[in-house]
Amino acid sequence: MNPLLNKSDQDSERKDPVWMVVATTNGEAEAAIIVGRLQSLGIPAFMHRESIGAVLGLTIGLGRVDVVVPEEAYPAAFVVLNPNPDTLWIDDGEEEEWWQDDFEEDPDESTP
Repeated sequence: MNPLLNKSDQDSERKDPVWMVVATTNGEAEAAIIVGRLQSLGIPAFMHRESIGAVLGLTIGLGRVDVVVPEEAYPAAFVVLNPNPDTLWIDDGEEEEWWQDDFEEDPDESTP
């Protein structure tokens, strides 16, 4: 806090968050999906891209889009975007290969 400011000015003084890149994409569409996923979980996230890339409509090189989150939200965002493959999920009771039932032939209906 600045000692030259009075108390009311100090209360209104905010510390700017440090933004960290949690994902990098090659286009705005993919970045928007990631931002939406994070925001749906209450994690503040924004897209950041080079302005010239958007102006020129570039999708290679300058078309890179970074997804940024505040420093304190980075661990949670990282876990959401990089899930542990060993995590056990709740079994919903459905077979993994449910689609095969539609394609299996009934032996009585097969023609010789």
